Amino acid sequence: MQSNYLLPPRLTGPDGTPRAAGFEFEFGNLPILPAARALQSALGGQLEEISPFEALLHDSLLGRLRIERDADLLKSTRYRGWLQQLGVEFSPGSIGHEIESNIDSASRGLIPCEVITGPIPFEHLESLDALVEALEAIGAEGTQESLIYAFGLHINPSLPDLEPASVLSTLQSFLLLHAWLLEAGATDLTRRYLTPYIDAFPQRYMELVLRPDYQPDMRQLMDDYLAHNATRNRALDLLPLFAHIDLEHVRAALSREERKLVKGRPTFHYRLPDCRINQPGWEVATYWNHWVYIEALAADRDLLAELMRAWQAHYAEFMLVQNTRWVAQLTSILAQRYLSLDTRHNGRGA
Repeated sequence: MQSNYLLPPRLTGPDGTPRAAGFEFEFGNLPILPAARALQSALGGQLEEISPFEALLHDSLLGRLRIERDADLLKSTRYRGWLQQLGVEFSPGSIGHEIESNIDSASRGLIPCEVITGPIPFEHLESLDALVEALEAIGAEGTQESLIYAFGLHINPSLPDLEPASVLSTLQSFLLLHAWLLEAGATDLTRRYLTPYIDAFPQRYMELVLRPDYQPDMRQLMDDYLAHNATRNRALDLLPLFAHIDLEHVRAALSREERKLVKGRPTFHYRLPDCRINQPGWEVATYWNHWVYIEALAADRDLLAELMRAWQAHYAEFMLVQNTRWVAQLTSILAQRYLSLDTRHNGRGA
């Protein structure tokens, strides 16, 4: 049976081992521990219940999963020490455990629940469909269910190498495809305009990076990125990658709040896709394949250079009408080449 999950041009990492990708699913309407138990029932494994706000599922069909309420205050449970001094216990069945469970239930409409996978080899990505089916079966809600939801599907592909030219070409490919990706993925308006999570790259930074003569070494690439994007709130967040290379250099450029949240890892952090977990026709494969298109364009240096020249000729300012015209021009150029950008499965459902 042919997989719905496409493969990028480069399948091995710097050390020759197969590449993998981690995924982060954000959704609403579920308490953490019942969701974790349902996932254990569907995917197998051993469940470790850390608190009503956090659990780990070990050795499941998808390997290790973390199921958590996406709020640092809740997950830290720093308040427990003070309450324990007053005699409050937090073991299952205790008053403390009941209080925490009630807090988790009350917060589920406001603070997203998150399931975070470990790295999954590309050839096993079809296993993600079982995770989605399990979450749908227990009533998980996607970002389309409420105006206050802004839930994303984050994809963290490992790198084929750590060469600056490779990182740059992937960034350039994303910038060129960004307007098309928004349209093809029908990105939720709340996430696009009312939250900062997937803010567009500044126009001046795009003009710099998409210059044909821009050929930085890794330090210059990092410095230019940090000068314009000292934030995690980008649809393609490179801070984890740069922090993997030089954590202290990255942290020095960030605010105190951002500094606490950035952790180094040798992956891209692709944050653009919505998580529409319970919408008919929604598939992880669609948005994974969008990432594959980014890597395929990055690997085709001739086509990449052609599109960069076209972009330079097209844009004077970054305006909505120009976005529309650029998507049309981009689609026309790509249709004449080997990339098959299919907009039929655009996240709107069947």
